Amino acid sequence: MGIILLLLLSSIPPFQAAAADVFCGNVKVVAATLVNKTSSSPTHFATVTFGDAPDVVYALALCRGDILDDSTCADAVTNTFRKVQNLTPPEMECLKGFSAYYADCIFIYNAINLLAASPNTVGSYEDGGRPFQRWNVKNVTGDIPLITGLIHDLRVETAEKAANATPKRFATGVLDSGTSFPKIYSLSQCTPDLSAGDCLACLRRLLGMINSTMALRMGGQMAVVRCYFRFDASKFYEGEPMITLGAPSPAPAPAEHKSKSSTNK
Repeated sequence: MGIILLLLLSSIPPFQAAAADVFCGNVKVVAATLVNKTSSSPTHFATVTFGDAPDVVYALALCRGDILDDSTCADAVTNTFRKVQNLTPPEMECLKGFSAYYADCIFIYNAINLLAASPNTVGSYEDGGRPFQRWNVKNVTGDIPLITGLIHDLRVETAEKAANATPKRFATGVLDSGTSFPKIYSLSQCTPDLSAGDCLACLRRLLGMINSTMALRMGGQMAVVRCYFRFDASKFYEGEPMITLGAPSPAPAPAEHKSKSSTNK
């Protein structure tokens, strides 16, 4: 679970440095504030706005829903921000915007007010809400129509479960197809300040972007600022799954009707 998944916000040209040291100083204050606010929140989620125009920083952090310990959440936010700093080119003090989708934490900051944007937005108003995405290079094998159909159902049911879960808007699932194909694990999460309807709409929008090629993959994930989903053939979350799916039961065999022979007496 140590792979970091990163997305530079498309509204900011790659590696655009902040115009002044003031903004970068504000980013550091925001990072320290988010560590404390996120880890002390009952839902392990927090937003921060800090600074004066034109150096205002807007940020949010969200620990994965199965992280129950406050100190573990604090470490996740701290480590994610440290990785963001390490990826900043040495000739620059900081970037104007960055989104980090880490295995156990989301950390996003920007000079644009992403906190006021729609639930589907990656981090800017200009990019049309294009999501971060990453896909397993391996495809489903075996009974492909059966397996891909079951994985689709798993993604949908996990999203619906997350949208209706309070207070975290978080759910996990597992699929056992009853074949030689490995189990598939799933996770969906929204920021807990979304309503159930907005969370479900956000997740459905992502799920609706899965095309016929993506649907064949053994795993993948998509994310925007306010929601994300992931599924994979290896377990990547803690605890027991909240949803368990299996192959549909075979239809019962038709009852055998025996004809009665009549005997003439």
